[in-house]
Amino acid sequence: MKKYLYILTLCVLAFTSCKKDVDPGGTAVQSLANEWYVQVQVVDLTPGAPTPAVNTKYYKMSTYNTADNQPNMIWFDDTNGYTQVKLKANADVAGLSFSATGATDVNGSTDKVTISNAKIVKDGAVGPSSKAVTDAISYDVKFSSDNNLITYKFKGYARTRFVGDDH
Repeated sequence: MKKYLYILTLCVLAFTSCKKDVDPGGTAVQSLANEWYVQVQVVDLTPGAPTPAVNTKYYKMSTYNTADNQPNMIWFDDTNGYTQVKLKANADVAGLSFSATGATDVNGSTDKVTISNAKIVKDGAVGPSSKAVTDAISYDVKFSSDNNLITYKFKGYARTRFVGDDH
């Protein structure tokens, strides 16, 4: 009888200890969130300014959800990138776009930042080394200190996680 009791106990433990896979879900702005590698073209409208060229260096930046997971707001984080700003931007998840007008950089800069023409294109790019299909991003940035004469135009791709595509 003891033998059957042990077997029954083991069976009960085996069935009750099985974990079910729970879908953790996603964030409200997950289609806009990623790590990105972008290149910049500086367009200076100051009279006599040189013709802009694309900077061939890649800069890493990120877009991600806010702590309260708002569906209409994302973090634009270029703290270690070209512009070195971090701010909250308005998000349009359905339109795969985002923008900011006169936004304040949380890093303490007094400059007001405007992001326009921001667009994410699903499967719109390929990794330069891996040739893996990934999302594309483009956006324009202006700073109040430039008197809106300089536009920083960014284009790039979502991080593929292949070592050769990381910069």
